[in-house]
Amino acid sequence: MTNRRLAAALAAAGLCAGPAADAHVIAGDRVFPVTLTFDDPGTADEATLPQFTWQPTAGGGANSALQWEYDKTITPNTAIILNHGWNMLTPGMGQKAQTGFENVFLTAKWQAITDAEHEFVVSLGVIRAFGGGYTAANVGGDYAGATSPTVYFGKGLGDLPIGLLRPLAVTGELSYWIPDRRLDSTLDNNGVPASVTGGLSIQYSVPYLQSQVRAFALPDFVSRLIPLVETTWYSPTQRPASGLPMTLTIAPGVIYMADSYQVGLEALIPGNRAAGPHVGATAQLHFFFDDLFPDSIGRPLFH
Repeated sequence: MTNRRLAAALAAAGLCAGPAADAHVIAGDRVFPVTLTFDDPGTADEATLPQFTWQPTAGGGANSALQWEYDKTITPNTAIILNHGWNMLTPGMGQKAQTGFENVFLTAKWQAITDAEHEFVVSLGVIRAFGGGYTAANVGGDYAGATSPTVYFGKGLGDLPIGLLRPLAVTGELSYWIPDRRLDSTLDNNGVPASVTGGLSIQYSVPYLQSQVRAFALPDFVSRLIPLVETTWYSPTQRPASGLPMTLTIAPGVIYMADSYQVGLEALIPGNRAAGPHVGATAQLHFFFDDLFPDSIGRPLFH
């Protein structure tokens, strides 16, 4: 689930990862999968182990990130989410690679509304990015931290009379980042500026098609696929960075949903010039602890 991270703010480094999230966000007959570039709309016991992101840069270099996440439910509709990762920047031929750990992200999340009849979920959260004493060569973390109130939502279209389009669903996330330090005239606060980040996905659930609309004679592998397109953006709001352009990334891909895990793969396509010149990719392996370990780490601390 995460954020799925200050992921959009890391677009300056060419990375677009997010924190990932709960495949067992259920509203009626709808199961919302874990999106790869921003968080999903609910809470669950699960983990991303791992997610790998690769983004080419101008000059023949590339940014890479290896990220992980752990989601722990406190009650059935509240959770604490931990995100962390390791980044590597390869500037180009003949230049030394730079590496470093990302900031630690800790999210408190509450699944506030679950409307089973209308396949609708809304969650509220607060994300805290902890700054650290990173070296000048570190490419993953910032000295200063930031805090972000965040809203998440998911809406399935299964309650609408639209036939074979009923498996469609939309999910989204919207955050406002409040940095610990204000920007100076060099556009540097040893962190990130105040900014709005967001994500939106459009997904088509073949499992929903097979179980709720019409059962076609499809191979089992195909019956577990969820094609989707994700879009993420990052827009500074704090002067003097507020004059910088919005960064937009489009991520088409597919998710394979098994009973206790999912595998996702998406392209990372720059949606505008600010997002970079080349297409990248991200891949995720995600485990559902509520299915794997229902009587131990897969259950809420308080029932």
